[in-house]
Amino acid sequence: MKKIVTLVLIIIWMVTIFFFSSQQARESSSLSEKITNSIIKVLKLNPKTQEQIDRIETMVRKLAHYCIYLIGGILILLHINLYEEKENKKVLLSQLIGSTYAITDEWHQLYVPGRSGEIRDVVIDSLGILTGIVIFLLIKNLKRKKE
Repeated sequence: MKKIVTLVLIIIWMVTIFFFSSQQARESSSLSEKITNSIIKVLKLNPKTQEQIDRIETMVRKLAHYCIYLIGGILILLHINLYEEKENKKVLLSQLIGSTYAITDEWHQLYVPGRSGEIRDVVIDSLGILTGIVIFLLIKNLKRKKE
């Protein structure tokens, strides 16, 4: 049952990414702009120029990539961890699956009007996957030590 639940969570994660990547440039930018403006208000930032606002928005977009793939790293390793394999193989397979999905996501964006596929985003996404894997392993080791 755990294998099914974790697989469903991974599918939901992938579909969510696909949905956001399918947004045309105008729709995607509008969402990023709203989130950026909210962050500027909450953090009480005071950007003086549109260029500064654009930099903040770029950071928000890249951080979103990183965070959503961090979640993916945790979910993928959580699922793979349910199988009897060596730890190193589980980690490598998780990274491979996550990074491959990042590549296919950027490739998909090449076909969405106004969007582009970015190697930089694949790197950010892959680092997010790696961070999720590390977090999972840290939590797993902490649990082992408590037992």
